[in-house]
Amino acid sequence: EADPEMMAKKMIAHIDLKRKALGIDKARERVLMDMEMRRQLEAAAGEEH
Repeated sequence: EADPEMMAKKMIAHIDLKRKALGIDKARERVLMDMEMRRQLEAAAGEEH
C-alpha cells in the first residue's frame, strides 16, 4: 500500500480483528488508584501467596 494513511487504517482494522478474536475488544473501566489503594491490594495479594 503506497498511501501511509490507508496502510495505517488497514493495520488498525487487522489489530481490531485480532482483538475481537481474543475477546479483548471491549473497553475496560479504568480505575485510578492512590498509594493507599495500592498498598491494600498488595497486602491482599501477599496474603494469598
